[in-house]
Amino acid sequence: MTIEEYLRAMETNFSPERTYGKSAVIQYQFTGSQTGTCHAIIENGTLHTAQGPHPAPTATVISDFDVWMRVMAYRQDPLLAYQEGCYQVVGDLETLMESDSWFPRRVQ
Repeated sequence: MTIEEYLRAMETNFSPERTYGKSAVIQYQFTGSQTGTCHAIIENGTLHTAQGPHPAPTATVISDFDVWMRVMAYRQDPLLAYQEGCYQVVGDLETLMESDSWFPRRVQ
């Protein structure tokens, strides 16, 4: 998977009804097999994704790309991975945790 494919997957899995009244910018800084920054802007039931940094993210995930893909696929426990330092979060951790419900996905 590439960063562009990850952004498309976010768009495919987005549940707008779960974000009415919500506003957040989730940014991702990836290292490893895919290197780069991207972000998702969630605003009252809408989603816009883009590559590159956002000037004012609500939360930023800093992670090896492959680690984050395992977390997103439920192949690595997100809380345990966070506690073990496999990825970092700068900003509003609560919003990042809540955002998991905005992008439901199948357990693989």
